[in-house]
Amino acid sequence: MANGRSLEEVLETHARWAEEESSGFRCILDRETLNEAKLLGANLQRAIIKGSSFLDADMSGVNLSRAVVDCADFGRAILTGADLSGVQVIETQLCFSWLTGAILSDATIRNTNFRRASIREGRFQGAVIEGCKFNEAILGSTSFHHARIATSDFTECDLEKAQFYKAHARVCRFVAANGPGANFSNSSLKECVFSRAAFIGAKFFQTDLQASNFDRAILTDSDMRESQLTGADLCRAELRNVRLRGARLSGADLRGADLTGARELTAAQLAQARSDESTILPNGARGPFRRHSGAERPVGV
Repeated sequence: MANGRSLEEVLETHARWAEEESSGFRCILDRETLNEAKLLGANLQRAIIKGSSFLDADMSGVNLSRAVVDCADFGRAILTGADLSGVQVIETQLCFSWLTGAILSDATIRNTNFRRASIREGRFQGAVIEGCKFNEAILGSTSFHHARIATSDFTECDLEKAQFYKAHARVCRFVAANGPGANFSNSSLKECVFSRAAFIGAKFFQTDLQASNFDRAILTDSDMRESQLTGADLCRAELRNVRLRGARLSGADLRGADLTGARELTAAQLAQARSDESTILPNGARGPFRRHSGAERPVGV
């Protein structure tokens, strides 16, 4: 039961309301318990859901576009292929939920917990994400194009081939995340923490990484051309074979970094960064970098 009526009746009258029929009523689920409910393909477009529980519910293909979801619990729920475009989600639990292929384009999501959720091939294009937790979530091949992300935590996430093209992220944590082939090109990732993350072969072309932390990060074979690395912490980072043409390294900390084989660097670029005897320069020599040493060129170039 929901609001004194059967769930089937609620869905039926909501469908009529969505079609602007006078006999319909908008679905409002206020502190309802719908654990293990079967809502496959249900139409909950523009519904209002507050304080309700959907633990272990099967909501595959559900339409929640432009719905308002406040303080709900979808723990372990199946939302595969769900349409949540334009949804407003506030202080909601989605831990261990299945959102494979879910559409969250233009959604507004605040203070919501996606811990260990599976969101492979999800779509967050144009979404606003603030204060959310994605710890250990699976986000492989997920799209965050043009998303605006603030103070959110992606610690230990699977970000393989994730797309953050032209995204804006500020004060976010990607600690120990694993993202081979991820694309952050033309994005802004100011004051973000990537310590101990592995982004092998990732793209950071023309990315603003000012004051971000890559301590002990693995960035082997990545493309960081024309990136803004002013004041970035790259201590002990693995930068082997990284492309750095036109990257701005003023004040970047390269102490302990391994730049073996790093390409397209100039002496002027390296001279602006901080290096020491623990830095391995592009030609394999130990730092600190000295002008006219030729150490900015990898062996064989």
